[in-house]
Amino acid sequence: MKKMLLAATLAASMCVPAYAHYANSGDAVYDVPEFDQEVNEVQVVEPTEKEKNMDKPMPINFTGDKAEYDSVSGDFYLSGNVVITQGREKLITNYAQGNMKTGDVWLEQGGTIVEPGSTLSGKWAYYNFNTKTGEIKEVGGTGDKDWYTAPHATIHPDKMVMDEGGTMSRCPAVNHVPCLSVTAKTFEIYPKQKMVAKDVKVYIKGKHIYSKDIWVRDLTETNKTRIVPRIGYDGSDNGAFIKIDADWHFGEKTKLSAELPYYTKADFKPVVEVEHDERNFTLTYKTGWEEDDDDWYKKQNNWKFEYKPHHFIDGLPLAYSGYFEYGLWKNDNTGRKSWHKEYAAFLKHDPIYLFGSKNTVLDLTVGKKWVHESFTDDTNSTDLYYAVLGQKLTSKWDTWVGWYREDITTTLFDIGQPDMDQELRNGIRYKADDKNTFTVVNRYDLDNSTQYETNYRWLHRFCCWALELEYEKEHHGDHDDSLKLYYYFYNL
Repeated sequence: MKKMLLAATLAASMCVPAYAHYANSGDAVYDVPEFDQEVNEVQVVEPTEKEKNMDKPMPINFTGDKAEYDSVSGDFYLSGNVVITQGREKLITNYAQGNMKTGDVWLEQGGTIVEPGSTLSGKWAYYNFNTKTGEIKEVGGTGDKDWYTAPHATIHPDKMVMDEGGTMSRCPAVNHVPCLSVTAKTFEIYPKQKMVAKDVKVYIKGKHIYSKDIWVRDLTETNKTRIVPRIGYDGSDNGAFIKIDADWHFGEKTKLSAELPYYTKADFKPVVEVEHDERNFTLTYKTGWEEDDDDWYKKQNNWKFEYKPHHFIDGLPLAYSGYFEYGLWKNDNTGRKSWHKEYAAFLKHDPIYLFGSKNTVLDLTVGKKWVHESFTDDTNSTDLYYAVLGQKLTSKWDTWVGWYREDITTTLFDIGQPDMDQELRNGIRYKADDKNTFTVVNRYDLDNSTQYETNYRWLHRFCCWALELEYEKEHHGDHDDSLKLYYYFYNL
């Protein structure tokens, strides 16, 4: 049905997985191939580069306007445009001294430490390239999309710890108080993995809103953490809503979370979830409501085990992953209930960069999925094929074309089912500036040789707010077009 969605949403997440298993419906149609090699690499669980090289000597290279080196003792002194590198780790300063044999480096006049996923500057710094440990005073820096400031930080092989208090924000404000910021007694940052903050206080425009003992935030681009309530209007079917999100952490790996939305037309649709996150897998228990294309489904006692992507062996660019899900599902429209059992396995090739350029990338995935419904006592399966070729045309223009193949495995529920069996999808994205992004996605049904739909999206970023206009033009069925307008607070 035609629908206009106007949402004033606080702290909504926009992120989509860079290493999605399969994406053939919903917001996933806007997924753009990831061109950043470092981002692609961290989507597979494997020893970090630091862990791999802890026992392997790596050369230390340095450049500067002036250099002195004692080959016997290993001592060196550098001044003027100094850059010291080992692998992907880099120190930048105007003056440095250290020892090539021990790996010690002191930046007594301050400098910047650059590692994959983070850039930290300080007025004084020490780092050891052999032990991958260090210390920084009066810290200011970035990690992924975050800005950090702290009086002191220590560097460890797997994390960075701000141990004397600090502040974190995604607000780029310089001339006014950050729209949304977080302070904590300690921040533990595991690059490209997670951030653990303790004794946390949340501020909006400098005003203390609430506190919590511990906050764990996912940094893997699948982040859905929301620390501020949301309000909005969800179209004629659901009406206006208010959503309150709450979570309680039991250590760094286990979390109880609740999404408590109330709609003026769809009524109360709560979701409660317990998640345990290990390095190699996640285990989730969920009970509550989910929506797919205006239809509501209730999941009761739903368990899901997800095994994260792993390489078979070092050097082989193939990763395997999978999941198993089981629970009692109910279709709110038909009233049908079924014990839904679903499991799948995936094999994904590491991104293939063509023509010796990082601007052309090919993603290939194959898989197999099985679904059993107690209501019909049937088990159906489907092969999965996913291929996307992306091209970065310029710094502002990206384009891609994808082929997707998946059969429908249940007619009781639309959640997790493809919109069509075989789809050809092409898209183009234009980033006019740091505030405006335009995206057009065209979807074609290969089996029926018909145009399925065309999606248009415009995103405008303010300081910490965003305005997003989305128009979906359907070319199939009843031509049920939809217009959606979001206005929301950027999520921490």
